[in-house]
Amino acid sequence: MRSTILLIAFTALILSLSLRGNLGNPSPADMNTSRWRDDGPFELSPERGRFALLYSLLEDRSLTFSLPVARFVTPDLGYINDRYVSLFAPGVSFLVVPGYLVGKMFQLAQVGTYAVVALFALFNLLLIRAISLKLGASRSAAVLAGIIFLFATPAFAYSVSLYQHHFSTFLILMSVYLLLVPSGILILAAVFFLIAASVPLDYPNLFLMAPIGIYALGRLVSVRQKTAALHIRIDRTKFITLIFATLPLVFFFWFNFRSYGHPLQFSGTVRSVKVIDASGLPALPANPSEHEAQAFASGDYSPRKSALDFFNSRNLLGGFITHVFSPDRGILVFTPVLLFGILGIILAYRASHPIYPVLVGVLVVNLVLYSLWGDPWGGWAFGSRYLIPGYAVLSIFLSIFLSRSRLTRLGLLVFFLTAVFSVAVNTLGAVTTNRNPPRVEILELERVSGLPQKYTFARNWDFLTANLSKSVVYQTFASAYINSVQYYFLVTTVILVPVAWSTWYLAKRRHD
Repeated sequence: MRSTILLIAFTALILSLSLRGNLGNPSPADMNTSRWRDDGPFELSPERGRFALLYSLLEDRSLTFSLPVARFVTPDLGYINDRYVSLFAPGVSFLVVPGYLVGKMFQLAQVGTYAVVALFALFNLLLIRAISLKLGASRSAAVLAGIIFLFATPAFAYSVSLYQHHFSTFLILMSVYLLLVPSGILILAAVFFLIAASVPLDYPNLFLMAPIGIYALGRLVSVRQKTAALHIRIDRTKFITLIFATLPLVFFFWFNFRSYGHPLQFSGTVRSVKVIDASGLPALPANPSEHEAQAFASGDYSPRKSALDFFNSRNLLGGFITHVFSPDRGILVFTPVLLFGILGIILAYRASHPIYPVLVGVLVVNLVLYSLWGDPWGGWAFGSRYLIPGYAVLSIFLSIFLSRSRLTRLGLLVFFLTAVFSVAVNTLGAVTTNRNPPRVEILELERVSGLPQKYTFARNWDFLTANLSKSVVYQTFASAYINSVQYYFLVTTVILVPVAWSTWYLAKRRHD
């Protein structure tokens, strides 16, 4: 219990030091200023779109956007039935309601909102530790795996901003954890509820949760071989647990109906508007393409989209290279320490635990799905944000590798140095910005700006050395005493203390 409390306190401290934000309760007029947009916590459209829906829900009592809020959301703004609406799945905006309301009482509405994401990031660290322990990892390896996931991967940068990834990862990890405890009706009901609840958070979650769903469905069926016949029996009592999956879907369909006029109209398939003119109507962007001009002239502000249009098998190889090898998003560049997790998969394969195929299934689906994705870069982003659930799975296998491998002290030293590099890179992203363009946009950016542009974490270093940080603690308190580079090294050093101690302890146990 004491070690758990210390781990929670340590994690909460680091997340608090890194949480992005400004003091105050922003109004629509505030939100449209650079202090809150480009220079502040709403630097990218996913954050703006989700906060706008939250603000409209609580302050305007509406699921559609007023004109000032709609201007704040552009360029990822939906338009249907002469109303401006969200292009993002609604789950995140509803989950962070408590944080907004509590924060608002202390003039910290935005900070309170982002703190909910940080809280779920903490839950994910604890779940990785708990799952690792249930799979036989040592305590030090389990703790180290959780710390590596949260602070040595791009999961860190997305634990201090407003994205869906930590909520999605929480549902995956919680479902896996529940499947590791003794089976019962309530456990299965909870798993099916979590699977369904993942859809309003992010539509691709349905695919990520598929391996878990298949495994859970296997709990409803028993197969026995009797003489020459095969007997299949469905447990009717457990089958009823599927009803719990309907509850999140009712909410999802209600939101779609109220926002878009039809329960099966998904947010991502709504016509999008990039620019609003002075009269408050959709307008063409500057220098539109011929296709955009023709679509606008016909009243179709952007082509109708299907949810399946986002996937294309032709993208598979290029997307895979982007996620794994590319300098702007690749695992090898941003979090090479997780390569040890792949070795853990090999060790786990020999153990034949029934949950291992489920974990590998989630990892494979995650990687393949977002390699097929039309935008594997995740827009302007820090690292491969789409693979955060996969980072969690690899961290679990990392704990197995550290516990069961015959790694020498030299091998542990290599692991530690790789972990130091990964922590340093991802702490840099967390305390600065996620606004890193994909490499494919660099030439156009250089043409427009007339300046050389960086697209790796070197861009974050330039941001930091300009004495800039989006950490609310740094901006409000620490900036009066130290510069942003010193603040970065302070946070990085604090994170590396338990990493070094856990690695030393693993080396000591091997020597003993």
